[in-house]
Amino acid sequence: MTKRRLIKRLWPQSLTAQLVCLLLGAIILTHIVLGVMLAEERRDAVASERRGYALSRVAAISRILTTTPRDNWADVLRVAQSPQNRLRLVPESDVVSGDGFTSDTLSQRLNKALDLETGVPARVEILSEDECWTERKTLRREKDAFLERDRMERSGHDDDHHDRDDDRDDDRRAPWSLRYLDRFDCDTSPVMRLVVPIRILGPDGEPTGTAPDVWLEAMIGGVVSPPWFVFDNLLRVLASGLVIAVIAFFLARRISRSWDVLTKAADRVGRGDYPEPVPETGPIEIRRATRAFNRMTARLKRFVEDRTRMLAAISHDLRTPITSLRLRAEFVDDPENRARIIETLDEMEQMVEAAMTFAREETANEETRKIDLTALVESAVEDLAETGRPIRYIGEVDTRVYPCRPLSIKRAFGNLVSNALNFGDTVEVAVRDADDGGLWIEIADDGPGIPVEQREQVFEPFFRIEASRNRDTGGIGLGMAIARTAVRAHGGEIYLEDSQKGGLLARIYLPPAQPQ
Repeated sequence: MTKRRLIKRLWPQSLTAQLVCLLLGAIILTHIVLGVMLAEERRDAVASERRGYALSRVAAISRILTTTPRDNWADVLRVAQSPQNRLRLVPESDVVSGDGFTSDTLSQRLNKALDLETGVPARVEILSEDECWTERKTLRREKDAFLERDRMERSGHDDDHHDRDDDRDDDRRAPWSLRYLDRFDCDTSPVMRLVVPIRILGPDGEPTGTAPDVWLEAMIGGVVSPPWFVFDNLLRVLASGLVIAVIAFFLARRISRSWDVLTKAADRVGRGDYPEPVPETGPIEIRRATRAFNRMTARLKRFVEDRTRMLAAISHDLRTPITSLRLRAEFVDDPENRARIIETLDEMEQMVEAAMTFAREETANEETRKIDLTALVESAVEDLAETGRPIRYIGEVDTRVYPCRPLSIKRAFGNLVSNALNFGDTVEVAVRDADDGGLWIEIADDGPGIPVEQREQVFEPFFRIEASRNRDTGGIGLGMAIARTAVRAHGGEIYLEDSQKGGLLARIYLPPAQPQ
């Protein structure tokens, strides 16, 4: 199955479902576009806010250190530590004189927070993920070298009797400045490294010198917004989508309900019924379509009624001259001519009656009702079989309720069966279910059949395959036309095919019943 066919198959077919899908798609697409457009701006704002908070925190810690005795500095730093905020004191720093990427903007913000107007300024360096891992490895090597020297001094160069607990004690003996990055997460890059000069204040509250006494070095991580930031409003999208879906559903149902009523009415008109005018409800476009449909139905009904009255008048008017000619024919002296004239007049009268029957079939106002179509066909076959006709019902005797005009269907079925009995020695009838939910009524005979090129002509009024004009063998030529008119009035069709018995197979198709 191609992608195009798959999409077409999955796409909803009803108007309600399509409107709901389109509105939901528009809402979700709007949220995505706006989220993408605002993501970078909001990420920058959040990252800037986090960086500003980190700078203010380090500045506050540095001010605390300047006013705290040296003996308490370790306690201050221990309290200020966090997984993404690591602090240490170093006598010298390579950030000020290093060649790393130093952010002037962040450095200015830090110095402003420190209120440093003289002396060596604080600096902020941005470390990439690789530089962060390099820094960790460097400190790890320095710590291992320190522990090795310490172990050799304590054990007299004998390190063969140390267990795992001794190794943990040795690790804790390393200075904090060498192990402060052991648990630092370098994956959340970029990482900021800040160096702040710490100058001890004298008794008068002023720094004792211009050069810093010690440097406060801080590693700050996690200063960028999380990667799932664009989708943090997913719950809001789902909630708004649900509300829109409910509103769209009821709105689409209101629109489609008017179309459903109009569709059912059009189907009834196509089957020969003329329902009451459809209520003009819904949007203005649907009201216009309904108003036009009602006008069309009224005109069609009026046209059919006018034609029926015209044919009835013609039939009535033709009976009078036919009767007059019949009386005059009685005065013809030649018996042979008199018989021929009377025979011709009888034929004319039968043709007029058949034409009226055909017209009445097209314009019948029989009420549509639900009946057991299987029972109708089976009873008609049994009635013919009881008279000695060679016909039998072979279908499965299942109840098949179908809304139709019973007399019209029975007349169409009777005409087809009559033709089959006239030309075949045996006739078989069955009612079967169609694949689409409709019904098939099948009449098969073993007669001579109908040539393929004439199977469409037999439905034309007054067409007869039998060449003679004998009405006992060929009829008037309206039976098939009346049958197809009745079936088409129900939205169905008649198909003529070759029968397995060697004759003709007439199949009446009735479409699936529409809900009322």
